[in-house]
Amino acid sequence: MTALTLTHTATAGTLLDGAERSGRTSEILHATGWRWSARLTNWYVPRSRDRAPSRHLIARTVQLLEEAGFTVAVEIDEAPHAANDVDDRAAATAAADASRVEPQTVAHRGVMLETQQRKISRAIAGYRDHLGREFPPAAGDQLIRLKDELAHVDEDLAHWTRVRAQQVADGAALTLSHDDVARGDLVEYRGEWFPVLRVNAKSVSVPGGAGGSWAETVPYHQISGHRPKQV
Repeated sequence: MTALTLTHTATAGTLLDGAERSGRTSEILHATGWRWSARLTNWYVPRSRDRAPSRHLIARTVQLLEEAGFTVAVEIDEAPHAANDVDDRAAATAAADASRVEPQTVAHRGVMLETQQRKISRAIAGYRDHLGREFPPAAGDQLIRLKDELAHVDEDLAHWTRVRAQQVADGAALTLSHDDVARGDLVEYRGEWFPVLRVNAKSVSVPGGAGGSWAETVPYHQISGHRPKQV
């Protein structure tokens, strides 16, 4: 029987040593959320560094590998990095991204991640769609996969929320809502200025580009400049 070693440390995250990139382990590991690292030349759990080990994922992985005929040694070190070190690294990464990623891109990523977060949470809890069809709560391998996906989305959202806050603090990003904009104001969108035709709950309507006669909807987080109407 092939011997594998599953380890977790705060520094390295969750790793699996002894498994080849392809073969019997590949399907099992991909299905449970593992990914292959060409740099490390072994399998790892994405975004598992500086976090507590995902015990349900580890237990499920060990179970499936042992059922497939492998022996798995598990070594878990739950001692975390000092909280200040983790916070300092997160703040430094956020500051770097705040200086090199466009504010509108950052805001859009945040909105998309919030949408993804709601979608995964709904799938975990079960829901009824607009046609009245019932979808039961997730269970088994699907629940494990969804919980892992949600953890990754939560982490990504926390990061881009920090970046957004840094950009707002630096004056590089606007935080507008329907209370801040009025019909006739000018807003900057994709490097051009447009008059506001209508103020909506989550967006404004502006004239379509290239001389079009239609109205285009611009979400508040995509507005890069604002000038109140001159009275």
